[in-house]
Amino acid sequence: MSLNWVMLTQDGTAPVPLPQEKMFFTQSHVKLVLDCNETPGGYPGNSEGYYESNKGIVILSNQRIVYLVQEASADFKNLNIPILNFKNWKLEQPWFGANFVSGVVLPVQGGGLTKAANLKLTFTEGGAIEFTTILRNLLERIEESNEIPREYEPLPAYPQQQPPTDDLPPSYSA
Repeated sequence: MSLNWVMLTQDGTAPVPLPQEKMFFTQSHVKLVLDCNETPGGYPGNSEGYYESNKGIVILSNQRIVYLVQEASADFKNLNIPILNFKNWKLEQPWFGANFVSGVVLPVQGGGLTKAANLKLTFTEGGAIEFTTILRNLLERIEESNEIPREYEPLPAYPQQQPPTDDLPPSYSA
């Protein structure tokens, strides 16, 4: 996951698509709580990281989950989560209140957060069931193909080439 790293279009209302990215779901009026505290039930607001937004837009693509804060602050503007980094997620349907999706998000290197965090997305105007259905289908497709999409593959390791012992072309000898 990366905090405040989503590149936005010129009007600032949508993320710039990544290569081979397809957007499958967009829902507004979604509340987000991102808690990076290691102690459950710890004081929100301590230095370990706690981010909350009462209203924003969640976008689900074949590569990532993007959350755009509607009223951004200096500390929290957006959140980008590769779908393979959203673990142990579940859909909750309480008797009273809106449906929500909760899970653990794993950080990405250089993404602004250093450890895993608990994420809760509350869909105040519906869409939680559709979101989880699409997310489940995307993850199943990745598992069935038994391959990691290209955007998640590490860069290849190239062997170091030995410098030439002389500066002559290969067909010449000294």
